Amino acid sequence: MEQTGNKRDFGLDLTRAVAGVLVLGVHFFLNNGFYQTPAAGKAMLLACIVRALCMTCVPLFLVLTGYTCIRREWSKSYYFKLLPVLLTYLGAAAACLVFRAAVLHEAMSPLGMVRRVLDFSAAPYAWYIEMYIGLFLLSPFVNAAWKALNDKAKGALVLTLFVMTALPGLVNHWGQILPEWWVTIYPLTYYVLGAWLREHPLKAKSWQLLLGWAALAALMGAAGYYNAKGGVYSWMPEDNWGSWSLTVQAGLLFSALVKVKSAPKPLKWLVERLAALSLGMYLVSYIADQLVYPKLIAAVPAAHQRLWWMPLTVIATVTLSCLMAQILHWLVTAVMGRLEGLREKRNAA
Repeated sequence: MEQTGNKRDFGLDLTRAVAGVLVLGVHFFLNNGFYQTPAAGKAMLLACIVRALCMTCVPLFLVLTGYTCIRREWSKSYYFKLLPVLLTYLGAAAACLVFRAAVLHEAMSPLGMVRRVLDFSAAPYAWYIEMYIGLFLLSPFVNAAWKALNDKAKGALVLTLFVMTALPGLVNHWGQILPEWWVTIYPLTYYVLGAWLREHPLKAKSWQLLLGWAALAALMGAAGYYNAKGGVYSWMPEDNWGSWSLTVQAGLLFSALVKVKSAPKPLKWLVERLAALSLGMYLVSYIADQLVYPKLIAAVPAAHQRLWWMPLTVIATVTLSCLMAQILHWLVTAVMGRLEGLREKRNAA
């Protein structure tokens, strides 16, 4: 969630921006009727492959978090770093609640609204914040353990977590062979993978890594298509956020993007804005989705034909979400500036 120094790293910004756009790409399939449409025909095969490409989104964010945060140390002031994330969530939650009450006409009492904020359902995509809070609280202690390990032990830790969280979905296709109790701690797997890639970057060229990512995603998308057997898409273990395929995809895509060090000024500006707004954009994208997708469905009744409108649809949701996220960013920045000023006065007293 942060840069590795005072100077912005374009590769990290690009990774964050791509992850944010891919999230809204995944939402295209959530909102356009994909999961209710029989997986039959070339268009649906392509849709399954594009969906598999976009599914790298959340793992990419988590690998980035491990890469950028592995050197953080615990201190009393450490918890203050979580405040911008919480404020961004609260702002997005308020915006979503107002939209749901005023535009979607959902019946909600004041107490019900408070409960939705506390259980992270006020902004319907906010499950990521609920997960991230725990990862944030654990990370300085994971970092201390990481720092104490030698290279072999670090590699063993990455492999151990991969076996615990990613391999069961593959091996247990043929009955439970590996225990599945620990699969939900996959954020730690991605976190240490990011830490490992910071110290041991993959030596392949970016185009080779991108080709590997795209090839694996295409393979898994085709597997999902044929697994449906002409019926509606059926979720596979490889669709889980901690699956072996998404872990490998995230490692490949992250390693490719982080190698990019520059871009023309207009593109660099766009990437930096998307990176800065990525969290808020993701959280408020529910509003954009509710505005855009009903129009897409009405304009293109045949679900299998909507894929061709994906670029324009995602651009529309990204643009609307960024506009809302920019306002949210200004508010959070103002509040954080005020709080920083108060902290400085208290420390000086």
